Amino acid sequence: MVDTTFRADRETLSAAFSLVFRQGRAPPSCPSPCESELLNFIRDRVPAASPAACRDALIRVRKLSKDVYTVCDQFREGLFGSGDTAQVAAMKALMEKNPGFSEEEYRVAFSVGMMWTAF
Repeated sequence: MVDTTFRADRETLSAAFSLVFRQGRAPPSCPSPCESELLNFIRDRVPAASPAACRDALIRVRKLSKDVYTVCDQFREGLFGSGDTAQVAAMKALMEKNPGFSEEEYRVAFSVGMMWTAF
C-alpha cells in the first residue's frame, strides 16, 4: 500500500515552493496575491491536497522565503566564511531552519535569495 498522504504533502509543498521561488513572487513572504489566491493556486496544482495541507505548505514556504533572505544577507556579509565552504555552510543553515524541501529546492531558494539580497 502506498502512503498517499506523504506524497500529497510533498507535492503540495513543491507547488507552494514553485509559486514563491520559481514564479517571481516578492520576498520575503510573497505578500501578493492574497493568501486565499495563493491557496487556490496550490489547490489547483494539487487537487488531492486538503485545505490544511495547502495552508501548511504556504506557511512553510513563507518561512523559507524569510529565512533565505536572512541567510543570503549573512552569506554576503561573510558570516559563513569564504570560498566554497561558505556556500555549503549557508545551505546547511537553510536546511536546518527549514527541513523537508528537496536539495534542488534548497539550491533554487539560495540562488533566488542571492538575487533578492542583491537589491
